[in-house]
Amino acid sequence: MAQSGQTALVTGGAQGIGKATAKLLAARGWRVAIADIDAEAGRETEGELGAALARSYNDWVCKLVKGYESVFLPCAAAPAGCPERMAAELRRCVRDKGFKAGHLVCYCGPRNLDDPSFHDYFAAAQELDVPLLCHPNSVGELTDRFDNFFKLHIAGRPNNCTTALIALVAGGVFEKFPKLRVAFFECSTEWMLYWMHRMDDDWEWAADYAEETGGAALKMAPSDYIKRNCYVSCEADERYLANAVAELGADRICMATDYPHFDSKFPETVSGIRQRSDLTAPQKEMILGGTAASLLKL
Repeated sequence: MAQSGQTALVTGGAQGIGKATAKLLAARGWRVAIADIDAEAGRETEGELGAALARSYNDWVCKLVKGYESVFLPCAAAPAGCPERMAAELRRCVRDKGFKAGHLVCYCGPRNLDDPSFHDYFAAAQELDVPLLCHPNSVGELTDRFDNFFKLHIAGRPNNCTTALIALVAGGVFEKFPKLRVAFFECSTEWMLYWMHRMDDDWEWAADYAEETGGAALKMAPSDYIKRNCYVSCEADERYLANAVAELGADRICMATDYPHFDSKFPETVSGIRQRSDLTAPQKEMILGGTAASLLKL
């Protein structure tokens, strides 16, 4: 094998044999560029290689939108597999590149979001006053157990984000970081209402037995943290969207088109909201743009 200082492009480098090859080359002093269709796997790559992947992606996407920054707002990739580098990368993207948000994995390997290794990242997001955007993992034990995409897609989206929501609320993250803002995507608003109610129900007895149950001693009901710290995206055809607006407020709900994915309702997403009879005009305007503008401080 050639000496250090050489450059290699590793395709499929975020997982499997490609990942092992990239790590071996990097350890031997090579400059390694990785190409992979699974961006999430890249963000979860362990160690300095994962940090380098996140940095490279952020530099690339910054160049991609150059000249169109008023239309396209990149979300900073954070190397969850190298948590000690997450805060610094977020600061670089926000301060040097003008990014308005950072990405948040639902979990990373055995670590949930209430793991102390993520605390510096949460502190940085709170300090910078930028939201963290949580999208369901594409890989992981909660999705890999299914044998086709239909079943994976049904359960994977809400199951993954539920893991994140429980860790942030019941794990005491929002208690420790009261100004942290997290937005959840592609699960529907109905999903958040169910888990908010379930956590409140358990908290009613767990609050009296925090030490015995192993739960964090929260100072508020879980629903209070969700209403204070969380945002959620909706689908235009959600049957019970008005319930979420009543409980969370339209100022906590964003429109999600999911364009250009196969299951997107585009181009009927905006009209789908405008035609609803169970929402007021001001509520529709918040969902269609006002909430996002406030969340991103535009």
